[in-house]
Amino acid sequence: MKIGQLVIKLSGRDGGNFALVVDIIDDTYVLIDGNVRRKKCNLKHLEALDKVLKIKKKATTEEVKKALEAEGIKILKKGKSKTSTKKPTKKRKIKQKPEEKPKKKKEEKKETKEIRKVEEKKK
Repeated sequence: MKIGQLVIKLSGRDGGNFALVVDIIDDTYVLIDGNVRRKKCNLKHLEALDKVLKIKKKATTEEVKKALEAEGIKILKKGKSKTSTKKPTKKRKIKQKPEEKPKKKKEEKKETKEIRKVEEKKK
């Protein structure tokens, strides 16, 4: 296994996807990246292919994806970043006050009393 080796992940949630060996950790584990999550992986879970691409040791994810695209391997776009949205707020119900009749002033009361008196006299 070499750095830049093209591999296929055999097991796990990323099974069947292409990746590149980015770093060799020890005899049984390597660091892979590409169409899989950047992760330490057991060699038993990988199938090595003949192609070796030129990348640096511990290359970034962007560099690995550019190398895979140059080789003609389609990059799977996963995990779109979420845009923050405003949280819905519950609108409070506003009690509407019943329409109040305008209060009569003292003067108006006096006038109405006088009108009543006049009407009573006429009768």
